[in-house]
Amino acid sequence: MGEESWIQECRQYLKVLEELVSTKDRDRLDLVRSVRTALSALNHSLWGWIQYVNNPDIMGKFTREELEEIDKSINEFAHNFIEYDLKITQLGTKKGLDEIKKRQREPRSPIVV
Repeated sequence: MGEESWIQECRQYLKVLEELVSTKDRDRLDLVRSVRTALSALNHSLWGWIQYVNNPDIMGKFTREELEEIDKSINEFAHNFIEYDLKITQLGTKKGLDEIKKRQREPRSPIVV
């Protein structure tokens, strides 16, 4: 995938996210759709970052100062995101969501007629 198409995809994600967030009177499904889209956008972006950092030809183009700024920003973002992940996971545990997930993972018995 070329740089231009990647940039276009990122801009499209930003546009869709802005539209979803700016929608008035969002119901629960709208909120779930917004979260799902945001996570898909993050996944898309993370995949791109993984491709970047695993390519020494690309990373070699950045100065030490640029790499320090990238390191600081990405680590700060990761720290905040993981802290939020823990908070929501703990909230979900209090709501009994771990039991629901456990039941979903259990193999189901075949129906005997």
